[in-house]
Amino acid sequence: MTRPSVREIARRVGVSPATVSRVLSGKPGVAPDTRDRVLRDARELGMLTRAHSGSALVGIIVPELDNPAFALLAGAVESKLASHGIVALIGSSTKHGPTELDYLSVLLEQGVRGLVLISGRHANPSADHGFYHELHRERIPMVLVGGRVADLPVPTVACDEATGTAMAVAHLHDLGHTRIGLAGGQRYLLPSQNRLRGYLAAMRKFTGGVDERLYAETDFTMSGGASGARRLLDSGATAIVAGNDLMALGAVMAAQERGLRVPEDVSIIGYDDSFLAAHSSPGLTTLRQPIDEMAAAAASALVEQVSGYETPPVDHLFRPSLVVRRSSGALTPPGAGSAGR
Repeated sequence: MTRPSVREIARRVGVSPATVSRVLSGKPGVAPDTRDRVLRDARELGMLTRAHSGSALVGIIVPELDNPAFALLAGAVESKLASHGIVALIGSSTKHGPTELDYLSVLLEQGVRGLVLISGRHANPSADHGFYHELHRERIPMVLVGGRVADLPVPTVACDEATGTAMAVAHLHDLGHTRIGLAGGQRYLLPSQNRLRGYLAAMRKFTGGVDERLYAETDFTMSGGASGARRLLDSGATAIVAGNDLMALGAVMAAQERGLRVPEDVSIIGYDDSFLAAHSSPGLTTLRQPIDEMAAAAASALVEQVSGYETPPVDHLFRPSLVVRRSSGALTPPGAGSAGR
């Protein structure tokens, strides 16, 4: 028996195929009664398997919940999966707690039908990825978010960090800055490498070269951002692009410790547009990740696999957007009211 098509469901319900696709992929914008009719007919035709009937259980693993962006993304994926009748368990792997492998072992023992892995070992190109290949050989559906594994044919979801960092540099250059520093995370991580690549390309384009002293490798924490900012300020940076909002807030703290004003003396840009960005003082200019769209793509990719569809794996790459707030401003000429260094 052949699997019914989206067009057949659309004809039965009296809606467009695009509407049926939106319902089955968990996307918003469909009236509740229409959504219910589409799901009812899809179940009657056998188009929805256990993944849509409320009996599927999947796991979501994030590296930490201290970073608001990870918590927001995990929650959004959980919500999207719930719209398909899938229950998700969220685990947070930390440096001093359960590891990604620990959680995978427990989740598989619980009989999870699929996995969404957010910025785990797949975010480190040099790490041992053998267990990902083993999961694939065991036909465990999975989606990798924030990284990839070479030669592993599974769907991935990521934000274009290189483009985002280049957008930040362009914004700062438009404000008159040329001594623009990058406070990046650990360089062995793929997102850090992508941000550095975008930064270097933009600096060459807008300033004609790169001063290696304007790159500070640190970690993705507030204290890491403060440490990196101190080094960049010592190197004469008038603007700093940080690897995430936590690091940017650390950079603001480091600048204020020196009596520098943000943005009058130094401009600072974060990444993620977490809830911290809008409520910081000053409000943080940042790169916004399209969390809802990324979560929908991850959930849909997993649902397709859990439902038994044999679809080619797709790499979903999303473009961030620049959110301008008060932490970035025009370069103040020396002697024009600057607090000085």
